[in-house]
Amino acid sequence: MESMESQALTPSQSQGLIACCECGHAIPPNPTNMCVGCVRSRVDITEGIPKTAQLFQCKFCLRWHIPPTSWTHAELESKELLAHCLKKIKATITKVRLVDANFIWTEPHSKRTKVKLTVQREVFTGAILQQAFVVEFTHYNQICDECRRAEAKDYWQNSLLFGTTLN
Repeated sequence: MESMESQALTPSQSQGLIACCECGHAIPPNPTNMCVGCVRSRVDITEGIPKTAQLFQCKFCLRWHIPPTSWTHAELESKELLAHCLKKIKATITKVRLVDANFIWTEPHSKRTKVKLTVQREVFTGAILQQAFVVEFTHYNQICDECRRAEAKDYWQNSLLFGTTLN
């Protein structure tokens, strides 16, 4: 009977604890021999990823600018706007794996969009660290080409009605 009980124990159940090499807390053995808190204090996997960015929106038609020349409609906190936000920082998140992205609610009139990103990266051999952080996008007004043409047309028609000439 005793031999059956010893066979039923899995290695994870009988595995001992070691002291974290930084702080001395008892932890299960891992490739870094450090607790999660100590690994996070030594390694910032979000380094190089901007925490702020800019979004440009036409103040007349409320479309979002997609460089270099495109404009698209997207509601605040929509999946289309989230995709646009992620494209803005795509080049900087190549060294990490994007796990999750979602909006943090902000007042619509604040001209801010906050996106919470969760990323993963292997920091030491076999040790994967996951970290969440917020990127704040500031909205700036810009006029799209279609609205600029409409505005210029109205300007020229009004100036001709009033008899003004432009040099």
